[in-house]
Amino acid sequence: MRKFLGSSVFLTAVVAASVGYAADLSVSTPPQAPVETAPVFSWTGFYVGVNAGYGFGGNDEVGFHSRGDYLGRFGKLEGSGFLGGAQVGYNYQFDPNWVVGLEADFQGADISDSFTNGIASASSKIDWYGTVRPRIGYAYDNTLFYGTGGFAYGHVKYEGGFGAAGFDDDKTKAGWTVGAGIEHAFSDHVTAKLEYQYVDFGSSTVGGDTLNSKASLDFHAIRVGLNYKF
Repeated sequence: MRKFLGSSVFLTAVVAASVGYAADLSVSTPPQAPVETAPVFSWTGFYVGVNAGYGFGGNDEVGFHSRGDYLGRFGKLEGSGFLGGAQVGYNYQFDPNWVVGLEADFQGADISDSFTNGIASASSKIDWYGTVRPRIGYAYDNTLFYGTGGFAYGHVKYEGGFGAAGFDDDKTKAGWTVGAGIEHAFSDHVTAKLEYQYVDFGSSTVGGDTLNSKASLDFHAIRVGLNYKF
């Protein structure tokens, strides 16, 4: 009986000591540091930037009229050339990957073409244009895929000649544009984009009563751009 009581006391003491030691360990163990997560890029904010590209693919069928009489179709103007300028805009990101914004841009350009076939000649040149466009896109990490479209305006020089008659038309045109692009953020402030635009200034009569033509002024543009986000 004494041996049993002695063993019981010994076991009780060992268990108590073990529990106390475990409690000391749980108290003295320092808490783990919180896991830091990388900051998520936000597209919200104002930005300014520059762009450069190439315009191509105009399709203007040149047919002359004189005092109501149709003289015939004499050729085609397919304007192409370089362009470059600047843009400014604002983006707002929400829900949480969608981005909406508004952008305005202005480019100098040399989108031109000409022909002459002996009795008739024509030439056209878009020497500057700009757009004002809403944008909507989806952000995947630091990359934004977007569509855009809106108002376009530009300055067009158009000349035509048939025999001894001729005209020189110089006007600012209004039209529309639509396009899409991809933009990537390399840092919190610097982004770069690749963008396609189709710009259409519509059809209008150029020249006068003696000689005139129905001009169709449109083109496609591929542009690269660099933006600084504030």
